[in-house]
Amino acid sequence: MVPYLLRTFDTTRPLTLGGGSTHSADDPSGNYVDINDVHYNANGKGYAQMHAAHPDKALAHNETFPATIYQDITFADQHDWAVGTWIWAAWDYLGEAGIGKTPIPPVGTGATIGDQSVMPGWSISRELHHNWGGFGYAYPYFQANCGDFDLIGQRKPQSHWRDAVTGRSPVELMVERPTPAGTEQVALRWGYFDELASWTWEDVEPGHPMTVHVYTPGDSARLLLNGAEIPGGGPKAPERAMATFTVPYEPGELTAVASRDGKEIGRKTLRTVGAPAALRLVPDVRSLTTGRDDLAHVLVEVVDRHGHVVPDATHHVTFGIDGAGELAGVGNGNPHNVDSFKRPSRYTWHGKALAILRPAKRPGRLTLTAKASGLRTGTLTLPVRR
Repeated sequence: MVPYLLRTFDTTRPLTLGGGSTHSADDPSGNYVDINDVHYNANGKGYAQMHAAHPDKALAHNETFPATIYQDITFADQHDWAVGTWIWAAWDYLGEAGIGKTPIPPVGTGATIGDQSVMPGWSISRELHHNWGGFGYAYPYFQANCGDFDLIGQRKPQSHWRDAVTGRSPVELMVERPTPAGTEQVALRWGYFDELASWTWEDVEPGHPMTVHVYTPGDSARLLLNGAEIPGGGPKAPERAMATFTVPYEPGELTAVASRDGKEIGRKTLRTVGAPAALRLVPDVRSLTTGRDDLAHVLVEVVDRHGHVVPDATHHVTFGIDGAGELAGVGNGNPHNVDSFKRPSRYTWHGKALAILRPAKRPGRLTLTAKASGLRTGTLTLPVRR
């Protein structure tokens, strides 16, 4: 009855749904909409069964896993009745705690326990997901941690892979965080690799093997370590727009070079940065109005003496406000840092935090000061106009 009722309100546009209920040909909802919907696993049975039952209707893919970006986008490209894929989720959110936590099982577990019929080449059993990652992960996890952007809007690893798969970027370079001996990271369901666009690893001994991903739509990728081909590793053909290398850690420069048909299409370099030296404040606006809904989002970055962001810096930052406005909130991207969003302090995570400013109802100037022990203070002043 609901679809019929909806059509009485608007007869001009097609009707669809986003409930993820159309996973089989027996689901009656597919009979009442113009565009059907499935959630997850484009290569799985649900998608094929729904299309077979309703071959005259387009199918949307309204929730997809970060771990199946390539398969899902490729599937949509190859079938004209598949109208595209949507991410779960674009932006990190509170709740479903730890759903996107990176599983770190024993080495080889992902290959031996994976349910290949559901997500070929990238799957793992639900049991393993709950044991090593998971829904309802233990406190202090408080957010899902499955978005392409973290809670304060910073890009996460899967976003870099997505850009390569869709061709928006010719090459992206990411380095996995080392795991304890005998374990490995697995890209699973809503989780993805815990990795950074960083070649700064203070706790890693020289020579330690690092897992490096080069994401590219090209047909060849290679790595240079301090200007030379990495030991024992020549060019590789990317699989699912990803080439994986093992690189002995050595501070300096790590460069990825991507090619197609023998011609370079792009390169990206990560450099070892210096010690934390200062706080840098980067606002998203240059001025504010006296409207109470007008906000300034100020990114707080820990930088070295050359102005390079220190990728994994953790510092306790305290905020001070002076003038025409107030501190509306603070945050970081850490999925298990449960500090208050309202108190005037926050730890940086991946070298960054966020302060949100709200202007007063009167014009003037609003000044934000950020301080952290051992670092040069950051100061920002914004005009507040009527």
